Amino acid sequence: MYEYNKVYQELAEILNERDVEKIYKNFRGMQVNFPMRLYSRESVKKELATHKGEIDIKDTAMKTGYSVYTIRRMINEIKGE
Repeated sequence: MYEYNKVYQELAEILNERDVEKIYKNFRGMQVNFPMRLYSRESVKKELATHKGEIDIKDTAMKTGYSVYTIRRMINEIKGE
């Protein structure tokens, strides 16, 4: 059996071979950049807007990867809209 190139081997250790092959087929030859944050700012802001009660800012910041300051800014933007 053939061995994967390094980056594909690292993915295979995290995922499964079927998923690695999908990634290969869809992205081969491309340079892919993974953002530091998994969730978009817009989706976090939308989620914050749905919470009418108390929001645990620190917990939200940890879950989303945004800073406490940024979460507070988002909340203030929502209040201003």
